[in-house]
Amino acid sequence: MTQPVIILGAARSGTKYLRDILATSAQAKAVPYDINYIWRYGSEGAPDDVLSPELLTPRKISFIRNQVHRLAKLPPSSGDVLLEKTVSNTLRVPFCNVAFPDALFVHLVRDGRAVTESAMRQWQEPLRASRLFEKLKGLPLQNLGYAAWFGGNLIKGLSSGRGGGKIWGPRYPGITEDVAEQRDLVEICAKQWSFSIDYALEDLSSIEGARQITIRYDDLVGGTDALRRVIDFCNIKDADNILAMHDKKVRKGADTKWKDELDLKQQRRMMRIIEPNLHRLGYT
Repeated sequence: MTQPVIILGAARSGTKYLRDILATSAQAKAVPYDINYIWRYGSEGAPDDVLSPELLTPRKISFIRNQVHRLAKLPPSSGDVLLEKTVSNTLRVPFCNVAFPDALFVHLVRDGRAVTESAMRQWQEPLRASRLFEKLKGLPLQNLGYAAWFGGNLIKGLSSGRGGGKIWGPRYPGITEDVAEQRDLVEICAKQWSFSIDYALEDLSSIEGARQITIRYDDLVGGTDALRRVIDFCNIKDADNILAMHDKKVRKGADTKWKDELDLKQQRRMMRIIEPNLHRLGYT
């Protein structure tokens, strides 16, 4: 049977990078993009991404599992590692745990100041047509309801000058109201990070220690020790390809960009929201 590995982390925390380099192993296959629409199957009308496990029915669980395996191009009978990374899952660990009760969880934590600045750019970046086409090509008919929401969100975003959609990234409780009230984007992005940290830390506390690992982004890009820990945790034997790709692709130094890109007013607004969790995680 496959070994599901769910990579958790706030949007712009490096989860895509971690997924992609782990997937260079011959023992691992990955869903190549975020699939919030799969996880929200049957809950398209929910106002945010915090989904209760009670919403899951046998039919929904079967749908999620089948689609995750299909998109990863990995049959359930395979003995390989199945990698899945959807940033909104950070807000619903218990939901994911019911859908995949044998899953391992890798939680990647990054400095909230760097995440906030990076997320702000992503909110305003134009959507890449090639990426959109790739997702639409793999969209099941059962997800047409979510596709309608996505299209409407994209059009509303373009009309308000946001290329990533009116709402981009994890939908924390209250984000729709924050956007409608035109709260400063730096505050919305800061709340996305802070909510992701709050929910993940709280919910992972109920998952057995042997099924979870937490690493820091700065440790991941700063060497190979953290990555080796993840490789061992996932029981991936052929580490050489992963380590070679890491050496080739890793980028350092991006975590201080916020100091230059955010003015003092933005920094103060951001810190009012994220400072408690920065201290909680040891970022000063």
